[in-house]
Amino acid sequence: MPINSEVSIDLTNTRFAGSSFPFEAVLWDMDGTLIDSEPIWISQERELMNSLGVNWSESDAIHCIGGPMTRVDAYMRAKLDAQQQELYPSMALTALLLERMEQELPKAVSFAPGSEALLREINNLSISQGLVSASSRALVNAGLSFVGSDFFKVSISNDDVEFSKPHPEGYQKAAQSLGVNIENCLILEDSVTGVTAAIESGAYVLGIPHVTDLPKGKKVVHRKSLLDLDVNGLVHIFSEAQG
Repeated sequence: MPINSEVSIDLTNTRFAGSSFPFEAVLWDMDGTLIDSEPIWISQERELMNSLGVNWSESDAIHCIGGPMTRVDAYMRAKLDAQQQELYPSMALTALLLERMEQELPKAVSFAPGSEALLREINNLSISQGLVSASSRALVNAGLSFVGSDFFKVSISNDDVEFSKPHPEGYQKAAQSLGVNIENCLILEDSVTGVTAAIESGAYVLGIPHVTDLPKGKKVVHRKSLLDLDVNGLVHIFSEAQG
């Protein structure tokens, strides 16, 4: 389990009640971190692009993980020939992809490994939680209908911000809505764009790399997954990172 030794946080106890949790709030990314939706995204991207005569490779899928949708759309359009690009102007492919996802996500989604248990434990300790996603509001609502919206005091979608990830606006807006200092929040993220946004926000970050290395930072810890990670373990890995 790689740990960034530069992390510095005052954690005097490794066992605590909710009132002594060292972070003011926990902010979750949705796709890939909270719910295991990345395979659905990849499948729908592949089906859409294959229908247009484009072979959608694993490297293409990896490139698009974490969004934002403007970047995904531009990347998909670049794969089309000139005639197809005229038929599908900017964001037209994204609209088709989102339609597919809105249909498929509720039918096929599951929790990401370890996320449900940690989500419920944090909730049981009455620690504030928020959801910040680069997905559309329609998809965030679909995800919340599966997960349960009662876990989150605030949810921020791509439609709720001017600048999507890797810009930190979404996380900053979530902290503001919760009435907490973003620099004292913990963000859980799994993509390069997401971790970049989290770092830029000033928060503490738990990065969960799946298919590619994630950015490092002074307040960042990396862990392979959320499996077997409870709240005390979460605090411990940041305390341990103090060296």
